[in-house]
Amino acid sequence: MFRRRSTTLFIILVALPIALLVWLGTYLMRDASKRTEASMQGILAERLSIADYQLVDDMRQLTDSLDERSRDAGSGADAAQKVAMHPWVAQVWEADEEGITAEASGPLPFEPLEKIQHDQRAKAILNATQAEVVQMSSATGEENAASGNGGPPFQPVFGLGGDAISGLFPVQSNTSWQTFMKLPGYHLEEPIKAAGPKVPTLSGWHVSRMTFIYWQRMVDGRVLCALINTHLLMESLFPRLPHPGLEVPPGRMLLSNPGGILHQWGKRLEGSEGPSVAHRACSAPLGQWELSYTPANEEFPKPYLFPILLGMGSGVLLVLVVGWLYFSESSREITVAQQRVTFVNQISHELKTPLTNIRLYAEMASSRAEKQEDAPLIKQLSVISNESSRLDRLIQNVLSLARQQRDRLTISPKALILDDVIARTVDFWRPQLQKKGFEIVTDLHGPKEMMMADEDALVQVVGNLLSNVEKYGAPGHYVAVRTLVEGEKVKITVEDRGPGIPANKRKTIFEPFERLRSDLNEGVSGTGIGLTISRELAQLHGGSLSVCPYYREGSRFILTLPHQPHTPPS
Repeated sequence: MFRRRSTTLFIILVALPIALLVWLGTYLMRDASKRTEASMQGILAERLSIADYQLVDDMRQLTDSLDERSRDAGSGADAAQKVAMHPWVAQVWEADEEGITAEASGPLPFEPLEKIQHDQRAKAILNATQAEVVQMSSATGEENAASGNGGPPFQPVFGLGGDAISGLFPVQSNTSWQTFMKLPGYHLEEPIKAAGPKVPTLSGWHVSRMTFIYWQRMVDGRVLCALINTHLLMESLFPRLPHPGLEVPPGRMLLSNPGGILHQWGKRLEGSEGPSVAHRACSAPLGQWELSYTPANEEFPKPYLFPILLGMGSGVLLVLVVGWLYFSESSREITVAQQRVTFVNQISHELKTPLTNIRLYAEMASSRAEKQEDAPLIKQLSVISNESSRLDRLIQNVLSLARQQRDRLTISPKALILDDVIARTVDFWRPQLQKKGFEIVTDLHGPKEMMMADEDALVQVVGNLLSNVEKYGAPGHYVAVRTLVEGEKVKITVEDRGPGIPANKRKTIFEPFERLRSDLNEGVSGTGIGLTISRELAQLHGGSLSVCPYYREGSRFILTLPHQPHTPPS
């Protein structure tokens, strides 16, 4: 009756308020998260738009500069020579329907990533800028300018049949070609002229992933093409990002294409090294480039104020409930207090004995050293080393338990060869175990490649298991340590042929201060926290530590870890 009443009281006063608090807090946090995400995406979209505008505006200015060079040229050769004088131009050629009519070279040599056949590129541009399509595109630009809606400075143009140009003729390239025309009305001071009966003078870009060809179609139907030095173009565009006069963003802005990252900028504060959260394809003629942004942690703090205040109110309620329940739990608290007293006594005993041995053997070693008895000296120093190691392990477990109760244990996974770590740990324990007559068997078939794990934590876990074998498994005089890989898991087993662990104790032995035997006079010393710390370290790795229920010859502990191969940085 008392247990049923306690369960009902726990559900009413603790479980229901906590469930309601969790539901309400989750709802509010999701709502706030959605609002913050929407606001963040709006701000980042504007930031990407500004960067895109800067790139496209610089491309428009470059187009205007090249237009100006050929505006007053007479013959095709004269126009090609003037355009070729631009420092970023590598090659210039002029062509009509019959083929190439004039060529010129720029000031610096440049080899594009893909082979370019001049006549085929010129024919592709001529087809894309046919009279009917050009007049339609020009009219669209004039309508946008006249209506005041603005619009992009460049617009894709299409060839015969309405298909976008992606290379009308076979070219040795893995990228598609696109043709873009500069629209009128982009500048306020630019007059809008109605299209006459002849094909107007047009200009724009014919581009692939990393190749830029400026083109200008003459009134007589010829087309002037200029291959731009991509390296010089990017060296001029990228330093102007972000826009001159604007503050450098706290996160990381990336400009990339299918081949990889082209440029990145920003303060790159904490949190900005993760994956990008906002993306935008660049406007024409840079449509094969993409802008993306990863914000820093400080840019968009999460609104946790209200859930925290709500949690504080519920915490006060829980404290009151726990205070009332304290009286019904007093017997359990007394038991815990007794365990703590026992723990302190055992720790005192464990720390006192090694220190006494250290002092005793140190004195004996000093006495024998005076008589130059080297063999006993080595033996005594070995005892000193073993006892010091034992004391260090005990202190390490106590400190680990203190950290566990104060906050949480932590691990630092690093690349290691599992079998090497296990072999070194067994070798460290081998003298002590052999001294007590143990037969030691190792069967190591762990991962051959490096995996991610905390070496110190593994040494501590396996050391605690071997320490238990030394204490409790002595009657069997046998210990085996094995490693093997099972799918995506790695298993480490430590087994003995001692008295074993009763079935009703297989779970409780992992609780703090739990020991199969706790009397100090039995000759089995310990604190009862080694397995607790070992299980916690295994769980921090994403694994587990358990007792095999099917092993009947003694006890077998199984440490399971996820198989996480180490991938070296490229």
